[in-house]
Amino acid sequence: MILLERGNRILGETVSAKINYDNPEEKIEPIDVKLCDFDDVSYRVLIEPDSRNILQVSMSLPCYKDIENLGAKEAYQKAYGKLVTDPLNGYDVTVKINLDDLKEQKAKDELVASLSCMKANVLSGIFDHFFTAVLNGKPLTEPFRFKLRSDTEVFLFPKNDRVIVIFGLDFKEKVDRAIAKIFMQEFVEAKRALGAAPPCQWAESKNPPIELAHYKITEPTGNLGFISFAVQKSNLDSNKKDRVISVLQVFRNYLQYHIKCSKSYFHARMRARVVTLLAVLNRAKYGEEDKLSGTAKKTAQGKTFTRQESKS
Repeated sequence: MILLERGNRILGETVSAKINYDNPEEKIEPIDVKLCDFDDVSYRVLIEPDSRNILQVSMSLPCYKDIENLGAKEAYQKAYGKLVTDPLNGYDVTVKINLDDLKEQKAKDELVASLSCMKANVLSGIFDHFFTAVLNGKPLTEPFRFKLRSDTEVFLFPKNDRVIVIFGLDFKEKVDRAIAKIFMQEFVEAKRALGAAPPCQWAESKNPPIELAHYKITEPTGNLGFISFAVQKSNLDSNKKDRVISVLQVFRNYLQYHIKCSKSYFHARMRARVVTLLAVLNRAKYGEEDKLSGTAKKTAQGKTFTRQESKS
C-alpha cells in the first residue's frame, strides 16, 4: 500500500524558490503561477511587480463554502494565523507573506511545508470538528454531507462513541469502475486482518448503507457504491486523531492512484506478453535457406538443423 503525500510538491517547490531566495541583493522577480491538484483544487502563487517582497498564496476549494463554518475556517486560521488575508477574486482562501520578515531558515522551512499542505490543513477542519466532539463526550446531533469532488460525496454521521464516515464513489470510465469495485471488496477483506483499524464496509449502489436513509437514499443511486468507516473513540485517543484525519481526507485520491497503478501494470504485462508472442511467431517463419532446402528445420529455441535422410 502506497500512501500519498499530504502536500502538493509543485506548490511547495514554487513557494520555496521565492522564500529561500539565494541572492537578497537582487530584486525578487514577480510571478503569477497557477496550478491544479486533486479534487478540482487550484492554487495561485502571486508576487506583484509593485510589491516584490509580498508573496500571496491562494487556493480554490470547491467544497469550502459548505464546510467553512464546520471547522474549515477555524482550521485555516489556526494553521496560518496572522498571515490570513482577504481572498483574491475567484479563490476561497489567501495568505500573504512578507518575505522581509523571514530570517531564520527553520521558520522558512516550516512555512514552506505548511503552505504546500494548504488543502490538507483546510479540509482537515471538517473531520476534526466531528472527531473532537466525540473525544470531548459531546457528539454532534446532526449528520452532515458535502461533495468532496464532482464524483465523490462524503457523509458524516456522529454517534455517542464514534463517527461513521461514508464515501459515495463513482468513476466515469468503465474500466476504472470495474477495478475500483474489486479494490473495495479486497480492501474490506484486508481490514479483517487489522484488528486496531476502524471497521469498514462496502455496499454497492443498489444497497445503500442504512445510515443514508436520513437523506432518503434508500434506492439505487446509479453510482459505483459506498465505503463506510466507523471511526471509534479508541481510534482517536492517544494523539491518533491527526493520523486518522490525514488518511481519510486523501482516501479518494489514494483509490484513484492505485487504480491508475493497476492499469499501468496490466498494460506492462500485456506489452510483455505481446513481445513474447511475436518472438515465437518470428521463430516460426521460414528463412530463405529453409525454402531452398526442405530438410532444414528449426528448434523451439531458434536453432537450425538439417535432417539427414537414412540410406537403405
